[in-house]
Amino acid sequence: MDKELNVISAESLNNVSESDINELIEQMVKKSNENMEEICELTFECTSLLTSAESRSKVLSDQGVLKRLVGDITGKNQKLQNAILQDNTNALYVAQGVINRVMLECTNNRTLLMAVNKRMNDLYLELQENQNDIAAGVLMIRKAFVAFYKEYQDEINKINDKVNTVTDFEEGYCKKCQSELLSWQKVCPNCGYIHPLKIKNTKPDTLEILKKISEIVNDKNPSDDIVWDLTAKKADSVLRKVSALAEIGQLPGYTEEVKSDVNALIRKCKDAEFQIAIVGVMKAGKSFLMNALIGTEIASVDVNPETAALTKFRSANGYYVIVKFYTGIQWNKLMDSVKDSNNKGGDSLAAKMKDPQIAKLKSEWVNHNDIKVCCDSLSELQKEVKKYTSSKNIEHLFVSEVEVGIDRNIFSMPQEVVFVDTPGLKDPVRYRSDITRRYIKKADAVLIALKPGPFTDEGYEIVSTVLDCVDKNKAYLIGTQKDLNIEEDCEKYVSDWVTKLVKAGRYKDKRQALNRIILTSAKMDLLVKKWISLSSEEREDDKFFSYNDFNALQSYSGTSLKRRGYNLMQISQDDVKVISEATGIPALRRQLDSSLIANYRMLKVEDIRKSFEHCKKQMYSLSKEAIKQQEEKVTLAKAGTEEIERKISDMDSEKKKLKQENDEIKKAADKLVSYIKAEINKL
Repeated sequence: MDKELNVISAESLNNVSESDINELIEQMVKKSNENMEEICELTFECTSLLTSAESRSKVLSDQGVLKRLVGDITGKNQKLQNAILQDNTNALYVAQGVINRVMLECTNNRTLLMAVNKRMNDLYLELQENQNDIAAGVLMIRKAFVAFYKEYQDEINKINDKVNTVTDFEEGYCKKCQSELLSWQKVCPNCGYIHPLKIKNTKPDTLEILKKISEIVNDKNPSDDIVWDLTAKKADSVLRKVSALAEIGQLPGYTEEVKSDVNALIRKCKDAEFQIAIVGVMKAGKSFLMNALIGTEIASVDVNPETAALTKFRSANGYYVIVKFYTGIQWNKLMDSVKDSNNKGGDSLAAKMKDPQIAKLKSEWVNHNDIKVCCDSLSELQKEVKKYTSSKNIEHLFVSEVEVGIDRNIFSMPQEVVFVDTPGLKDPVRYRSDITRRYIKKADAVLIALKPGPFTDEGYEIVSTVLDCVDKNKAYLIGTQKDLNIEEDCEKYVSDWVTKLVKAGRYKDKRQALNRIILTSAKMDLLVKKWISLSSEEREDDKFFSYNDFNALQSYSGTSLKRRGYNLMQISQDDVKVISEATGIPALRRQLDSSLIANYRMLKVEDIRKSFEHCKKQMYSLSKEAIKQQEEKVTLAKAGTEEIERKISDMDSEKKKLKQENDEIKKAADKLVSYIKAEINKL
């Protein structure tokens, strides 16, 4: 009865586990049970006391008057009343104890309930906070997923753009004219249409280039200045476009050499002239040969000509000379070449350039405007030509090109046919020999001047250089100075040339090679013409015909006529014909007339056509190689696209996996929230 129910305070429940709480509750319930047993005992005792008091009260009330009197007298009733009173008092006390115990139990229960309720509230709040934290975590995860998906989607969009770009580059047709279009072509080569999808994100400078390309492709108008032939006009139009496109596009392989070939062909298309160039090493007799073909001495035949000028000869109505001078750029290139020359002797160009007078004249003649001089006579023409081409006149050093017009009465040729005397191919000053090399590509036909003798490396190099640039059917090997060799030696030398040329594959057989070789003696041909033009008195005068020339012509005439002790003073017309034929010049003229001059326009057009086809094949080859490089890049891009598409597929799979995991996390979170709420409701 002395034990009291110990109620656990609510504060002690704050930091205990669920098992601890359950154990404490069980202890409290046990103690409450013990308390209830004591209450039952007290109740039973109280009931007993009340029953005893009630029984005694009944005994007292059931007494008769006599017994009550006797009881009063004896004091028995008084004892009985005292006992009843005691029983009631004890019962009241016990009842009070029961009440106290009950109140105490109620208090304890109320305190317990309050503590449990407080703990339940704390647990609910804690669970609610945990639920909020879980919800916040789930929200954070969802936000992370959303951000990831957005970034992922942006990446996919970028990759898709790349894929679409590559796909777009594989377009097979122009959207405007439906012409076939290669995958890398942004501009249609047929109509000049710029593919809008293929220039997406293109830099401004690249767009400008594409616009220029489009303008070039759209240019359908051929050159108005080409009126002499339709084929040349069409070829010029195509070549100009090709040249411009190759320059703009920086076509791989479009070297300066290729560019020079294209430009040379463009110039050939523009110019109706049929140019026959005479080339060879220095002192090979080129100028003598040129004069022999003209029929009189006009070209400079100095022993050591120091001119870098191209000298052109054409038929005209009267006589004239047009002189062109070096530009500043050309002069500087010439000077650089002079410095690099190995020839530094007293007669060399390098030595002459040190003359102070040249430095003074440079400012006067370099960049000088063209000069045209009309002459009244052949002799005046000869003086003007010599002035600008002979090494004896200092002005010739500044001349780049000379055109000589010769009256038709002397030089009868079609107006478009032009003979060109060139600087030596082996000139010590490389700049001057380069002029000849470049000009060979422009020429329509070439006469190669060679001294009769063994076929030297130098001679073969010259022949190879020409045959690499000109159709072999329009090139002749002219053996000069045959008067300096006996006939047997000349035949031996020619046989040696033929053998080497056929062996080198330049001609298919000896007969073809022989048809391209003509031996000449231009000096003797000129001397014969000069001799028969003189009067008897002039023939006797050394001023008109030198003693050395007389002896040389007389000796050659006797050999040609097969007469010992031949007297040149008694030359006849028949002798002139035989001697002239022996020089080979008439045969050369006839060969040139029949094979070149008579058909010069047809030959020029055919040459343009062939050169154009060669140029087209060359450009096609370069373009094909460039296309191959582009296709390799596209192939790499396509391979990269396939890799990108594979990555997209992998990322799509990863996306689905992440989405599935997100759904599972969401379901787990919802399940956890439901479980917590259920547990709270139970509590």
